[in-house]
Amino acid sequence: MEDMKLFKVIIISSSLIFFSQCTSRVQSITGIDGVKKNIPNPIKLTESELRDPGKNVWNNRQYLNFFLDHEEKKLHQSAVFNSLNNIRDNEITYWHSQNNTFGIIRITHSFELSAGYCRVYQAIIQVESEAKQMTNKACKRGTSDWIFLK
Repeated sequence: MEDMKLFKVIIISSSLIFFSQCTSRVQSITGIDGVKKNIPNPIKLTESELRDPGKNVWNNRQYLNFFLDHEEKKLHQSAVFNSLNNIRDNEITYWHSQNNTFGIIRITHSFELSAGYCRVYQAIIQVESEAKQMTNKACKRGTSDWIFLK
């Protein structure tokens, strides 16, 4: 009888963890100290997400559901594009606003597709004591603009 109850608890817990991972590709990181020093592991993209050449130009989802001011949006966007265009895999770009909001961009890996070149990156934004992260992919063909998965 005890084994059956334990089995049910394990199944329910596993299901909740699985479904929480399926519902959102943005992960909250609340209450971390020193996020700059302890960057969390990026969220893994699925195989189909990696192979999809992307559908979107830059959009507001890149701000991880934070209400950033105009300056902070420009800083974040500049950091993402600078990272995509100029830094090597596993290097980091930081930005920081006057409001003590900051962001981190890390290119996790790059690869070529027959349609062009793609880079997977991790974005972290911290506003006050709340930080969120997202893993995203951007692709481009030749000298075209970057196209984003999300």
